[in-house]
Amino acid sequence: MANGSIDIRERFADETELLETVVDGVLSRLPKAGPVTLAEDSADGHTAKLQPTTKAITRKPDGTTEEVTLPVMPDVPVHFMGAGGITTTLALKQGDEGFSVPAALGIDGWHQNGGVQSPGDTRQHAMWDAVFVPGVRSDPNKLKGVSTNSTQTRTDDKQTVHDVSHAAVTAVREQSAHQVNGMAVQSQKDGSSHVVDAKTIQHVASKILLNC
Repeated sequence: MANGSIDIRERFADETELLETVVDGVLSRLPKAGPVTLAEDSADGHTAKLQPTTKAITRKPDGTTEEVTLPVMPDVPVHFMGAGGITTTLALKQGDEGFSVPAALGIDGWHQNGGVQSPGDTRQHAMWDAVFVPGVRSDPNKLKGVSTNSTQTRTDDKQTVHDVSHAAVTAVREQSAHQVNGMAVQSQKDGSSHVVDAKTIQHVASKILLNC
């Protein structure tokens, strides 16, 4: 054990217990994927400073355990969903939640130069060699009004929404909406609407209907 201390279970003449103690000790030192929050706004949009939000449990020489807050992880690369020359980016703000996923080997060489690179040294499973996946939320911060039949890009308060479904593409901003579907193109603002379909152009303003 670290600092010459001995886990209390190692003092018993039980080989199974001893092996389990050794395995527990090794596993407890391996970083694992876990929830984090942004410690501050991302300055460049590509990397983030992350505060792990689950504490580490360490074992003391007397066999008892204590919970320890993990340090801030600096300069963690951010994962944005993208491929084929198209990428969805996000503004990364302090307090945003997500997951940190550690790599098996050092990623500094790859992160700085791209392509196939040497890990640089022999370290493995270091918590600093992680990638940040934004958007994984705790229950108190879960989104309200999540659509179960379309894909949306939206603000958390749902005042601005871009909705794509099998039926239509709809954009909403507060009291304004614009929709394109298989039947027509429709725009609406407060009490006024404008509809264009294959046969007519309809404009409704207050109580007046113009049908061209």
